[in-house]
Amino acid sequence: MSRKGPKGTAGSAEALKKGDIVQAIVIVDCFQGEFRPITCDIPPALIPVVNTPLLDYTLECLALSSVQEVILFCSSHADLIKEHIKKSKWNELASAMTITVMVSETCRSLGDAMRDLDAKAVIRSDFILVSGEMVANLNFLPILEHHRFEIITYDKGAVMTMVYKEAGPGHFSRFVEDEAVLVLDASTGRVLVHQKMKTGTKKINIPLETYVDRPCVELRYDLQDTYVAICSPSVPPLFSDNFDFQTRDDFVRGLLMNEEILASTIYWYKLDEAQYAACVSNWQMYQSVSHDIMYRWVYPFVPDSPFSWDIEPYMFLRHNVYKQKSVKLGKGCMLKEDIVIGENTDVGENTDISHSVIGKNCHIGKNVTIYESYIWDNVAIGDNCHINCAVVGHHSKLGTGVTLSKGCILGLGVVLPHNSNLEASILIASPMQSKDSLDQDEVYKAEKVGEQAYRLLVDQTEFDSEDEGRAHCLHGLWLDRSGGDSESESEEEFSAGSGVSDHASPVPDDTHLFFSEVLDSLTRGYDDKLPPDNLILEINSSRYAYNVSIREVSYFVMKALLSLPIQARSVDSTPKYLTEFNKVLQDFLPILQNYVRNSDAEHDCLQALEDMAASTDMLRDGLMKLLHLLYEKDILEEDVIMKWYNSGDGESSTATALRKQVAPFIQWLEYADEESDESGSD
Repeated sequence: MSRKGPKGTAGSAEALKKGDIVQAIVIVDCFQGEFRPITCDIPPALIPVVNTPLLDYTLECLALSSVQEVILFCSSHADLIKEHIKKSKWNELASAMTITVMVSETCRSLGDAMRDLDAKAVIRSDFILVSGEMVANLNFLPILEHHRFEIITYDKGAVMTMVYKEAGPGHFSRFVEDEAVLVLDASTGRVLVHQKMKTGTKKINIPLETYVDRPCVELRYDLQDTYVAICSPSVPPLFSDNFDFQTRDDFVRGLLMNEEILASTIYWYKLDEAQYAACVSNWQMYQSVSHDIMYRWVYPFVPDSPFSWDIEPYMFLRHNVYKQKSVKLGKGCMLKEDIVIGENTDVGENTDISHSVIGKNCHIGKNVTIYESYIWDNVAIGDNCHINCAVVGHHSKLGTGVTLSKGCILGLGVVLPHNSNLEASILIASPMQSKDSLDQDEVYKAEKVGEQAYRLLVDQTEFDSEDEGRAHCLHGLWLDRSGGDSESESEEEFSAGSGVSDHASPVPDDTHLFFSEVLDSLTRGYDDKLPPDNLILEINSSRYAYNVSIREVSYFVMKALLSLPIQARSVDSTPKYLTEFNKVLQDFLPILQNYVRNSDAEHDCLQALEDMAASTDMLRDGLMKLLHLLYEKDILEEDVIMKWYNSGDGESSTATALRKQVAPFIQWLEYADEESDESGSD
């Protein structure tokens, strides 16, 4: 039985019975507390990711999947959720999706929520279960149809289909505490074993009976849990009958251990490569998903495609910079790359911003540096501040000369005095917030930094070894994107020690396969005249499947475009090659512009051009014209070309020969630059 449903919305909608209501349950509270103490003031679902509340991503995805009824289940901040829905487009009469906010202040877990839903009898049929912190561009209808018309037809006891996406070990979007090994029946997609991998675990035990009477069993450690599930109506009653089911993991573990008693089974569904889904349940995922949205992996949910017509549109600029029109930039301000700046924000003179998201109505002073940080709405930052890898909550104020680094988190309304220097700290505006937002207030204490700034610290007098796990919940941004050597070694030891085969896993470092898929996609797109946006989605999905870095994507996209004239057309001379490449570039220029957004990507393009020219005579003879063409199309900038040209000193004879061949073009650039300087001085 296939574990992948049919593509498209129309066919899936027709397959569902006309009388059925497509229903979704959205659990607004995460119940884990990873975002505390910020969630003392706002629910996790209203935390902004790239200047849009998480709940808006969830609802928009459900609406695009033709979901008709949504129940928002919340146990705290219900007034804020209701107010947000009231002001949104979902409250308009024209909305095809009805939203009901259900409140139960006594719920403290997913299990409590399911039991409350069961008691109120609001579930009509099979339903979609998601978190309010979901960011996804997937289509739910094929998955719902697969669960309803394939799995249940085959197995009447099936109660849940869990949705996963392939992501190799060490991928930035895989949270350490969510690592799990799945043992699956390859022929049916039934989940046989679901074991969470605790930190340091190197072996797993799989019961022998798992393999009995099953010709093929899959062992998967390459899956990312999206926390999306299709559930049968029997799921809430199962929670009601088993009060020890508090989390989804409890539910899955309980059903797998007591299948004969409960007569219930669980299945899995693998997303297509072009589909994206993730749950922003902690700061690591916050960073990862923000990065993916800015790099357009979640298309059409990108900054320059607003969810509502009344939102001021973003301008999508070079170097992956998104800026709304009302933003004011001071003289000498530098917006380097990977930046989103919201409306009515003003940035002072000589301020340097890169790899960051700035909210709306913010004031940023002069001589400020902001790197790898997230500034929310209505924040005021004084002159000469330095912010590196930090989150600054709504309505916070930073005095002159403040330095934040190494994963600082500022809650809402924090006011830092002048010249404060903080590293790896979590700050709140009032000491009472620590008691309101942390259940473990006996372990943490608040140290006063300013009148409206208190740093949370571990109270060593109350802390002992048994509280070690509780202390880990008090952390900020994840600094190590590479995952660290120790983690990689742990993964290698696990693979060798437990005998886990990664035969079914994609090879994260197999760039040859990635290049082959990109070349196949572009060849088919060139022959069939496919829209560049469709091909970008295919390339993005291949990147995720093979765990390829963004710099490798730039390199191989350029290499594939250079290979395309030879691959798709028979050329036997340099003039014919250049003619064909010009046609290719006219069709696929948007693809190249999508990936070449900064100086690093331009350098990768030049490296691909050099490597191809070194191995192909037609490219070598036409290298100067290719370089000139890419320069005219604004793909390559003069400074990057000059840097590449000057880097050839002392390299191989081939590199020297190639640079000698393009020397006339370099001289023309220098001459044009000198003429520009002279005219400017006149």
